[in-house]
Amino acid sequence: MADFLLEIRTEEIPANALPGARRQLGEKLGQALAQASFDGIEVRTFSTNRRLVALVSGLPKRQADRTEVLTGPPARIAFGADGAPTKAAEGFAKKAGVPLEQLERVETPKGEYVAATVRLEGRPTAEILAEAIPSILSGLHFPKMMRWGLGTHVFVRPVHGVVAMLDGEIVPMTVFDVKADFRTVGHRVHAPGIIEITEPAAYIRALEERQVFIDPEKRRHSLEALAGRLAAEAGCRVHPDEDLVAEHVELVEYPGLIRGEIDRAHLELPPEVVITTLRHHQKCLILEREDGELAPYFLAVVDRADDPEGLIRQGNEWVIGARLSDAAFFFKEDRTCPLEDLVPRLERLEFHRKLGSLAAKAERTGLLGRWLAEAAGITMSPGEVERVARLVKADLVTHMVGEFPELQGIMGGHYLRLDGEPEEVWTAARDHYQPQGFEGPVPASDLGRLIGAADRMDSVASLFAAGEVPTGSKDPFGLRRAAQGLVRIIAAAGWNVDIAAFVRRACELAVETAGGDLEPVVAQVMPFITDRVRRYLVELAHVSPDTADAVMHAAWSALPALEARAHALEAVRSQPEFRALTLAFKRVRNITEGQPDAGVDPGLLIEPAEKQLYEAAVQFQSELEMSLAAHRVDEAFAHMGRLAGILDQFFIDVLVMAEDQRIRANRIGLLKMLGRDFLTLADLSKLQVEGGES
Repeated sequence: MADFLLEIRTEEIPANALPGARRQLGEKLGQALAQASFDGIEVRTFSTNRRLVALVSGLPKRQADRTEVLTGPPARIAFGADGAPTKAAEGFAKKAGVPLEQLERVETPKGEYVAATVRLEGRPTAEILAEAIPSILSGLHFPKMMRWGLGTHVFVRPVHGVVAMLDGEIVPMTVFDVKADFRTVGHRVHAPGIIEITEPAAYIRALEERQVFIDPEKRRHSLEALAGRLAAEAGCRVHPDEDLVAEHVELVEYPGLIRGEIDRAHLELPPEVVITTLRHHQKCLILEREDGELAPYFLAVVDRADDPEGLIRQGNEWVIGARLSDAAFFFKEDRTCPLEDLVPRLERLEFHRKLGSLAAKAERTGLLGRWLAEAAGITMSPGEVERVARLVKADLVTHMVGEFPELQGIMGGHYLRLDGEPEEVWTAARDHYQPQGFEGPVPASDLGRLIGAADRMDSVASLFAAGEVPTGSKDPFGLRRAAQGLVRIIAAAGWNVDIAAFVRRACELAVETAGGDLEPVVAQVMPFITDRVRRYLVELAHVSPDTADAVMHAAWSALPALEARAHALEAVRSQPEFRALTLAFKRVRNITEGQPDAGVDPGLLIEPAEKQLYEAAVQFQSELEMSLAAHRVDEAFAHMGRLAGILDQFFIDVLVMAEDQRIRANRIGLLKMLGRDFLTLADLSKLQVEGGES
């Protein structure tokens, strides 16, 4: 067995492109080798910011000989009426390289075809790799691609070197006009010279000796250990930030960190300003005291082992200090007047050319927030929601948010707190952008949740009215994420509001601004929201997709009740009697679909089984009303489950489609009556039951 090494050395690759590149390279290389009938192989992929690497172990030097069945034309075309082979058979035999008499007839799902069994001689593994690798690399997808040279090649970055070795031999191939050989280079600072690789097994060790660590996990462990040590030396700890550590891992070939210092005066700024400057703009880890208070230090990632003259540290300190000085100036300027005084400036900011200014959006949000408060039974003083809806957007015209857009909402919360606004007002400003989709915390106060839900509902309805409907993977305004956040807020708040009515009210306000007809907008927005409700049930409430379909088909608009029904159905659906009930209900739906409902006349019930079903249906109706009134949904499903045997016996003993039209209509009415009551809870016909078709 042999080992194979592939290294593609490039100019610096963006950090966000590397995890996907490793995954794609491993998958595509594994698939190519599997198609070549190589079994028991191991494919490992690695990367740094300047190279993509694959190591394959367990490869034979040569592909094994094998037989393959080739399918040709249909037998009716390959042979004439007299059984003699036609030109089609002769052509297929020639192409397959077998005599005519070796052609076989085989049955396929499409009918009888001609086939030939051919023996394929195995090819050298190096030849297979040389043929597959260029195609694999050309097929890798990156967030952004580049052209270089004459513009004929497209890859994430220009390629400067290729190593391709099967054991100690070079695999002859050319990738992006670069010939493969056995030479690579070490770290660009510590060991920039050429390295000659003698065999794949020696590759990782040879690079580590020259300060290049190609294993991302090894770089991660080194960075985490170094960060902990540097923080401890300063009497601090590292503020947890897994995403930034993951980015650091992809930014370097050698895992290095340096500690820098911040002017303590800058720590008087809101902590989010300092964190944003350090994290988002300089990609620095933040140090904090044991009590969580920010410390005047940071850790910057460097692609080397040291900073002998302290120039890297000084450069980072200078840039961070300059940005924080700017932030201090902006903060001082913003505090020259209360935030509420800036609200009129929202008229100058356009939300959308068809939807007017941010002031108009804030007005719609306030009206929707008031509607939602009334629907949820939340008492608010007159005009309170409308006023806060304007206040929470006012920080968009501040100097600080203009410089640091990531701080929208957060700075509004700080400014309103300093202005003396009540806690529920400034926390509403701080929190109303949360959550981002289904993930993250929801606003803590009723006011924050009202504003957050109303803001998202307006964004979806108004932008749909303006023609900005998401298509495929394109969603430039983030409306899918906004709708998910809306559903998450309502679910977390436990508001038993009519979401469908909320959608319609939002569409009415949107159409008043954007113009156009109401119903087409409602017809687009409603399924968009219901799809997010379904995703909430499946992804966050953890119910089966068909359970979600069953309960939503009955009623979807009141989210707490919907989630309760979904969990109750999920709990009972696997019980034997409920499985039988599901199959019986599918028959009920099939029989009654499209039939008129003449009601039920007890005097026309003849068979004991139909009388028993009617009595059970009436009793279930009463039990259902009491259970739902007491909010005991699980109890309602238990009552439903007890009807399984009675309904089964009805179908055994009773012919629904009787010749007597009155009897037939009465029996259909009975089934429709039962179906209506079932549909109060769920449409069981949507459930997938194993073996249900048979």
